[in-house]
Amino acid sequence: MRQKGFTLLELLVVIAVIGILAGTIISTSIRGTLQARDTRRIQELYQIVHGLQLYYSTYGQYPDNTDSGDIDCWGDWDAGNIVNGEADSFIKPLSDEEFLLVTPKEWRDIKDGGGSQCIYRYLRVTDPCCGCSGTYAVLYGACEAGNCPVNERPTCCTCWDEGAGDNDPYDIAIFLRER
Repeated sequence: MRQKGFTLLELLVVIAVIGILAGTIISTSIRGTLQARDTRRIQELYQIVHGLQLYYSTYGQYPDNTDSGDIDCWGDWDAGNIVNGEADSFIKPLSDEEFLLVTPKEWRDIKDGGGSQCIYRYLRVTDPCCGCSGTYAVLYGACEAGNCPVNERPTCCTCWDEGAGDNDPYDIAIFLRER
């Protein structure tokens, strides 16, 4: 008389296949979540760009840094992140003049490629890249999934670690030149 059922080997094969499928689904889901957050960050950066352009058209220059030396940010950059807390203003002149009604900030505990939590940063600077003469508003954002646009720096930018022509999909730097 023959018994019906699965052998141990058949059960192990089925469990392995289910494990592989589950792993694939979970990793795809996590990557999709990271890409969605990156897309939101990039959209928020362009909202800030729009606010900066409105400020520029009103005052003839981009706002100065009003909050230099933010915690865990590079030098004179103004940061919008979790480390600085809710009360910290990011590019305060834009919100004061109502060019931005809601100022984006990073509320997740992530770090950029340099190890800081300065995910959103702003700096008004003259000659930002050892060759870009003039005054610029520089807006920076970091991505989690390598979803950022590449080659966005001006060709005159030659002294940053990720200078013009380099492909760094983990950050975006938007340069707005004052004319």
